[in-house]
Amino acid sequence: MWLLGISPSHEASAALLHDGVVVAALAEERLTRIKGDGGRLPRLAIERVLQITGVSRRDIDCIAVVADRFPEDCVRHPHSGRELARRLRSWRDRVRGLPVRDVAMGHLQRALQQMGREPNVEPYVRTARFLARERFRPDARLRFFDHHASHAMAGAYCSGFDEAAVVTVDGVGHLGVHHTSGVFRDQVLTRLAASDTPGTSAGWFYEGITGLLGFRPLRHEGKVLGLAAWGDPKPLQEAFRRALRCTSSGRTLTSDFAGRPDADAERIAYLEDVIRGHTREDVAAAAQRTLEEAVIPLVQTALNETGVRHVALNGGVFANVRLNQHIAALPGVERVFVFPGMSDTGNSVGAALLALADLDPGAFARGRRPLDTVYWGPGYEDDEIRQALDAVGARHERVSPPEIVERTARAIHEGLVVGWFQGRMEFGPRALGNRSIVASPVDGTINKRLNDRLSRTEFMPFAPSVLAEHAHTIFAEVRPAAHTAEFMTMTLEVTPPWRPRIPAVVHVDGTARPHLVVREKNPLYHRLVERYHELSGIPLVLNTSFNVHEEPIVCQPSEAARALVEGRVDRLAIGPFWVAGQPGRTAV
Repeated sequence: MWLLGISPSHEASAALLHDGVVVAALAEERLTRIKGDGGRLPRLAIERVLQITGVSRRDIDCIAVVADRFPEDCVRHPHSGRELARRLRSWRDRVRGLPVRDVAMGHLQRALQQMGREPNVEPYVRTARFLARERFRPDARLRFFDHHASHAMAGAYCSGFDEAAVVTVDGVGHLGVHHTSGVFRDQVLTRLAASDTPGTSAGWFYEGITGLLGFRPLRHEGKVLGLAAWGDPKPLQEAFRRALRCTSSGRTLTSDFAGRPDADAERIAYLEDVIRGHTREDVAAAAQRTLEEAVIPLVQTALNETGVRHVALNGGVFANVRLNQHIAALPGVERVFVFPGMSDTGNSVGAALLALADLDPGAFARGRRPLDTVYWGPGYEDDEIRQALDAVGARHERVSPPEIVERTARAIHEGLVVGWFQGRMEFGPRALGNRSIVASPVDGTINKRLNDRLSRTEFMPFAPSVLAEHAHTIFAEVRPAAHTAEFMTMTLEVTPPWRPRIPAVVHVDGTARPHLVVREKNPLYHRLVERYHELSGIPLVLNTSFNVHEEPIVCQPSEAARALVEGRVDRLAIGPFWVAGQPGRTAV
């Protein structure tokens, strides 16, 4: 069975599954080159995932859609209360982060809470019109699924756990829900608790702090996390708890503003007032501590109520790698898995998995195994790469895979910065060795120099790509995170002997966000790190995403070639081609 998952949410994406296995998935932003592109049907991503696999639209058996958005001309009863609520939710999510008045957001949230809460949009959809216009076959199934159920299923299914506590937390999803807790057992996902009261969203709380600190909400929350390690949470801790905390039951989130008519606007105004006169480091530290104190009890309660020892996490809040580390450290937790596409991007996968569970439970059970790769995006033929290099006048040399590894490892060892563009693109926000910029981790000053070259302003060190077989000597408490750390979703403590040896990838708090590289899952990249280890004695390289500030990770060869032209990298290892220096310079 061919299943197409579509997430038209804030970060739109498409995913293609065959017999329970993800064979292609891609975010719309990687093709439009607009960071966080979404709020509409991701037609470019749909077309590309079909091209990747050679599958025709007429081959698709079912289209699974996250019910946040849908083409308006394919919806009946446009003046019904439920449809009006859907359109208002769409408008609300589109304007978040833009310079609109908070009071308008508060009034909109109140209106949404007063409207119909029926989640099933299928009776209002003009299915035949949609299938014909999008060129799918007329008998294809069209199914709609809840936002947080999609988050939960992606996390649970891809964890590989036989049973797990499943927790999702984000800014907001369908019908105002921003948190769910549940259990995955016997291939069935059951929701046990949820938070949907205005003024209690953990994601919107952190987004609000991001904006108040002068950063861009829904994009720069990682900068707040990085700043937090430099500050003291104590001066603001009590005041922030008024804006977000866990209820005494440990099952839902609340605040002093919960349920008020203009709850979210009032909460932002309150936070803006209380942070005056405080350093942004202390504000960030208090926000991080408040988030941890609110979310961790949700996970602990889910564990207590279900009696399980494995945790599956998903939703944009779990992009917070420090929070994930604290969850992994909870007493009794044996394993933690964070779905790599934890933002709305990953809901295309979750929706398709929900459809599979309904339509073909046998295939659902047979196809389940721990996630082993997210290299689901496009790859490129050698001729396509050569044409992109020729178009910018880059002098390139075709070499063997061992020679690409050798030249890249030596360049890194010599202190150069290399753009590494190989194979199929990663799905999700992290560069995992196919669209990466790699460098030596031994020079602590490289952070500023590399940030300047990439036009970034960051407060976190870059991440290390580490040979998985060496992880236990470099990091503490690897076991609960061993699988999820393959996807760079959690910080770990760096052991004291290693901190001075790899300063470029260790934060001020002694943590790093490792990417564990497994030989069988990415042999070429593993061999690169291994060869650098042979040259330097260091079994890891500095790894950051191959992009400049405010742009998505490079997808096509032309984008990698442009980075070389602009001087973002010193060398480029792209497919079988080695490019030494900017166009016009002699290759060495």
